[in-house]
Amino acid sequence: MRGRHWLRGTIGAGLSMALLASSAQAAVPHVVQPGQTLWSIAAANNLTTRTVAVYNGLPEDAHPAAGQTIQVPTEAEGATALAEAGLLGTPLASGTDRATTVAPSAEPPPPPPAAWLAPVLTLEGTAYLDAGAASAWEAMREEALASHGVDLQPAGTMSAYRSWEQQAYLYDLFISGQGAPANSPGTSSHELGVAVDVPSEDMAVVIQEIGSAYGWVAPIPGEWWHFEFVNY
Repeated sequence: MRGRHWLRGTIGAGLSMALLASSAQAAVPHVVQPGQTLWSIAAANNLTTRTVAVYNGLPEDAHPAAGQTIQVPTEAEGATALAEAGLLGTPLASGTDRATTVAPSAEPPPPPPAAWLAPVLTLEGTAYLDAGAASAWEAMREEALASHGVDLQPAGTMSAYRSWEQQAYLYDLFISGQGAPANSPGTSSHELGVAVDVPSEDMAVVIQEIGSAYGWVAPIPGEWWHFEFVNY
């Protein structure tokens, strides 16, 4: 079964660097450690992968080698770099909220489902989950219908499994102030196919009552809509 320790490992190695960069007034050089990636370095500093890549003149899918030096910009420097690359409307002035200037990318098309994914019905069409998570979800859904009269469905096609590109799109919406909270790409349980966001509190209440028997729990306080499958 798939573990999620990889979501934490590379970010943990950059915590000390993150504390330094957060208080800096200019870009801070960071020596890439084994296992680190552009997204882990960016996430540790509350930046997008695109910001770090563009600032360093790298493609977003670049794989920096251990020992390579990456410059970690401030938010203002990163936004200016994005603006100069034509990826922002205007540069971010000192003290300006980045939510007023960051432009989200276009919504990506859904990718072909991978072999390890299984379909689940949503309010908008078909979404996908890890096969084990999907099986447990459907069993929980049957009980919810039989005992509570509530049909459990993800809110939409990106409310279960998401590709890296879909997660990046939702993250860009979030940091631009136009979307709900979303993790940076590469750090979300949605990308593992083991998370679902539901559209109503009625569904959430039922899952909170019966979900643990099927491996579905609410791991994030304050996010009533978000559930994760933990039996994997």
